[in-house]
Amino acid sequence: MPLLLFLRLLLSATLLTMASCAQQTPLPQSTPVPIPPAKGSVCPQATIQPPPPTLDQKRYLDRMAIIDAQKDFTQAPEPGYVLDADSVVRFPRIEPIGIIFIGDSILTGWSGYFAKVFPNAFLDGRVGRQFSAILPIWKVLTECHTTQGVRTVVVELGTNGEVSPADMDAFLHMAGDRQIFLVVPEMPRPWAAEVQNLYLKTAATHRNVHLIRWDLLSRDHPDYYWSDRVHPNWLGIQVMVRAIATALSKN
Repeated sequence: MPLLLFLRLLLSATLLTMASCAQQTPLPQSTPVPIPPAKGSVCPQATIQPPPPTLDQKRYLDRMAIIDAQKDFTQAPEPGYVLDADSVVRFPRIEPIGIIFIGDSILTGWSGYFAKVFPNAFLDGRVGRQFSAILPIWKVLTECHTTQGVRTVVVELGTNGEVSPADMDAFLHMAGDRQIFLVVPEMPRPWAAEVQNLYLKTAATHRNVHLIRWDLLSRDHPDYYWSDRVHPNWLGIQVMVRAIATALSKN
C-alpha cells in the first residue's frame, strides 16, 4: 500500500474516532472543549467506518437519525445518494478540494447526494454531532493540510444541542478569512431559537459568515421532513442542497 494512502486512511480513522465522542455526550448543553493534539496526520483517501455502536450506546435522537436514513432509501432516486451509517469521511471525486462540509446526521445520511451536487467537496459527518466537535476536527484537518487552499466551509450543525458563543468564536478564529456558510437549523427542540439567534448575530457581525436559511425554507413545510421534523426527506434535502448551491454561487 502506498505510504500516502496509508497515512490518509490512518487520519480518516482518527477523525471518525475523535468525532464519535459527540454521540455519547449529554444532550442539553454544548460547552467549549479543549482541543486535543493531533499526531502526525494527513488527509484520508476514503471513508472508513468504525464498528457501529450498540443501541444501548445511542441516544434516542441518534437512533431516530439512523431510522430516518433507512427511510431515505425508499425515496432517493439513486441508492448511492443515501448512507445508512453513523459517520462519513468522504473526499471529493474532483480534486483539489474546493469546499469543506462539516455536519451531523443530515449530512451523513444524504452524503452521497451532497457528493453528487458538490463533486469538489470534502464531507465530514457524524450522527449526534454537536457544534463543539468542530474545533478538534478543524485542528486535525488543518494539520493534515486538508484546509490548505480551501476558501469555502459549510457548517451543518446545531441540531443536536446548544451552540456556545465561545465555540463559535473559536471556530471563526481558526477558520480565518474563509467564507463560512452556516445552515440555520430548524427543529422542534428547546434550543432551536437560541441557536438560530446566535447564527443570525454571527452573520451580522462577520462579513465572511453567510446564512443558509433552512429554517425559513422549511418552517411551513412538514412535507420536507420525516415524522421527527428534524431529518429532511428526499424532497426536503433537495431544497436544502439547492439553497446551499445558490448561496455558494453568489459568493
